Amino acid sequence: MGRQRPRSVTNAVRVQAALVLVTGIGTAMVAVLRDDLLQLWADSRGGLDAVEQSSIPPPAFVPVAVVSFIVYALLVWVLASLFGKGHRWARYALGATAVAFVFSMLVIYRAEPPALLLGLGAVAVVLNGVLVWLLAHRDTAEFIRGAQLAEQRSHTS
Repeated sequence: MGRQRPRSVTNAVRVQAALVLVTGIGTAMVAVLRDDLLQLWADSRGGLDAVEQSSIPPPAFVPVAVVSFIVYALLVWVLASLFGKGHRWARYALGATAVAFVFSMLVIYRAEPPALLLGLGAVAVVLNGVLVWLLAHRDTAEFIRGAQLAEQRSHTS
């Protein structure tokens, strides 16, 4: 029988799953709000007339959002799985991913996207804050330490 995971670890994995769900909804909203996003982008460059006269093509928001979501979801799925098994580096990588996610939300916020995307971004920022708190929790640290000790014992036996 293996060790039991503390609630902080289980909840961190659940919060990460909720983050993937929120980012999936955000990705779908990018597709739904594609025209609004293009209009905002054009307005930031002098309007549709200026964009049509320019040699700069409009960005393809939907493919970028879909690829970014797939990469993010697969990355954190692997990291959360390894973190749940007690790998310290996966804990740090999930924390770094959360911090990078918050930074990207700040960058997106400055671009003034539609309110729905801002709301989803705010939910994601709060969830990432909760995730970082759970990753830093004392029970999580003890679980990781215990996993390392168990691995050292298995290698010396």
